[in-house]
Amino acid sequence: MNPGLARCWSKRGKRVIVPSAGQNRRVPVFGALEAMTGEVTTLITQRKRSGEFLEFLRGLLDDIYADRDHLYLFLDNCSIHHTRAVEAFLAHNRQRLTVIGNATYAPNLNLIERFWGHLKRSAIHNYYFGTVENLENAIMDAVTRRNRNKNHPLRLHLKTVQSLPKVA
Repeated sequence: MNPGLARCWSKRGKRVIVPSAGQNRRVPVFGALEAMTGEVTTLITQRKRSGEFLEFLRGLLDDIYADRDHLYLFLDNCSIHHTRAVEAFLAHNRQRLTVIGNATYAPNLNLIERFWGHLKRSAIHNYYFGTVENLENAIMDAVTRRNRNKNHPLRLHLKTVQSLPKVA
């Protein structure tokens, strides 16, 4: 609930005041970036635990990408990605799911981290939302706007990366 602060414009000599809640509350969001299209799929939850992560994975496999034969997941080293329940789920679904672990302490290699940074800078920073619901709505609106924007820089970056093997 307490907004992150980022650089912003203001009149010379005028300080920008951003109100805060006093007591912070977070909004956990799970997300997946589809590397071929640049679409982002998100799930907002109450907590960030392995149970909620499994709910997100089930939604990806059974709903969002049910028509796909196989999915590749790039996961960072978050502790909930390595619980017994998650490892059992991944082992049970290894016919449809391949997990590729990101290097430790290398968020720059994870494209979804670039999206999270953009989302925070463009939709969350320097604004007080007042309620958790308002913050959740702002996150979902930003994801929807970004998914509709076919010329978003992250999509253009993905198109460039996809075309490199054709040129080589």
